[in-house]
Amino acid sequence: MLYSDIFLFPIKLGVTLDEEFSYKNDLIEWIHEYKDKDVNNTVEISNRGGYQTRGNFYKEPGAEGFDPFMDKIWKQICETIQNYSEGIMLKNYLNTNTLNLVNIWINVNGPGAFNHVHQHPGSVLSGVFWVKSSEKSGSLNIMDPLEMNTYCLGPNQAHFEPIEGKMIVFPSCLPHNVDTNDDEETRISISFNLDFG
Repeated sequence: MLYSDIFLFPIKLGVTLDEEFSYKNDLIEWIHEYKDKDVNNTVEISNRGGYQTRGNFYKEPGAEGFDPFMDKIWKQICETIQNYSEGIMLKNYLNTNTLNLVNIWINVNGPGAFNHVHQHPGSVLSGVFWVKSSEKSGSLNIMDPLEMNTYCLGPNQAHFEPIEGKMIVFPSCLPHNVDTNDDEETRISISFNLDFG
């Protein structure tokens, strides 16, 4: 009798790491100053106990100073997508279509804050870029979208430790959450959505 394993529908994630991340301290300072001025913000989408800017906050008055950081982050997004697209249909699609930034926002999660399970409808790819983090500040957990169909057949989620300067891009349809920040320091990340337009 012959036996073989067949794995259907593999899911690809793209990961890059800015090993130098030379602008980290300046970005953290800018984020704290922006947050302190954003006193009327009531955004609460997936965050619990933390702070999120509005999507595309960088286009609003008062956020002009974010432009140099946006240029660097966009460069890393483009490099991540270029590598991510290798070996999949996306590579051919990018030859005739443009992948655009739908929105981008900042997450500031102090001790005890977390993000509940959610997805990002209205986009093809989503991503996160860690600005300030530690081992105890809460992992990103990406769930198997067929979790209920594969119950007890194997692992149904992957955990990604937040590392400063690291970016992960993944299909927007994947359910994901962020664990509770168990550190005394604040965790800061920047999330974004991409779509064809």
